[in-house]
Amino acid sequence: MAHSHDTHHHTHGHGDHPDAETMATVLDLDAAVNGHYLHEVFDRIAALVPEPRTIVDLGSGTGTGTLALARRFTSSQIVALDNSAELLERVARAAQQAGLDGQVRTVTADLDSALPDDITDVDVAWASSTLHHFADAQSLLRSTFRALRPGGVLAVVEIAQPPTFLPTESADGEMEQRLRDAILGKGWNGGWNGRPDWEPTITAAGFEIVETRDIPTDLDNPPAAAADYAVEWLTRVRSGLTGVASADDLAAVDRLLHDNNPTSLRQRDDLVVRSSRIAWIARRPETS
Repeated sequence: MAHSHDTHHHTHGHGDHPDAETMATVLDLDAAVNGHYLHEVFDRIAALVPEPRTIVDLGSGTGTGTLALARRFTSSQIVALDNSAELLERVARAAQQAGLDGQVRTVTADLDSALPDDITDVDVAWASSTLHHFADAQSLLRSTFRALRPGGVLAVVEIAQPPTFLPTESADGEMEQRLRDAILGKGWNGGWNGRPDWEPTITAAGFEIVETRDIPTDLDNPPAAAADYAVEWLTRVRSGLTGVASADDLAAVDRLLHDNNPTSLRQRDDLVVRSSRIAWIARRPETS
């Protein structure tokens, strides 16, 4: 495969080894701001498998997807798989607090090349912003194919464009576009230089693609969580920009992150959220 994989896959990071707690915060804020993508993909899944009994979440992280799946598919058992016991404890606690613990089971698993052997007769496999972290995604998808019942659905979601938060016509917005280009140029998000394309990996594992869907986020009046999300996101990417971005742009980022500065992210009232995801909806053919 032409793209590289990083090794800190258990926290779904796109930066340099963020600890699980920071990572969890970013993922939770991302869901609070961009959660609409979940419902759009769930609608596509429900059209193919109206009442799934078993759904596996491949790399459940903080459990955003796990809990959303449990809420949407109320007669399903959701199996949250991750190699971080710490994050899985967090998922179990969140499920209990939401009254969903009867639907959610957590399993510590190394998904670098295969599902645990005892996971079978699956109706839906969900992988959101995780596939690029596994060492051998194709091998993992082959084992997922075997675990799915014929007609079962695989949904893979990845971020296509990292988020930006400032109006494009402003100087800060132009700086943010330069940073985004620098991040994309570094082979962000699992080594893709630009738009990720998981279709060949998915079909090589035996699946047929039902549809590929672009899901943009374009919020002019984002929820209050957007400021925290912007700060967490920029703080994470900041460490990877040294030597890539200009000194002036790095100074501008530091100013945006300095809460006491009147033009900092937390002091502004002109924040927007622009990003996009790609969803690949695939299925195991009925006759396989």
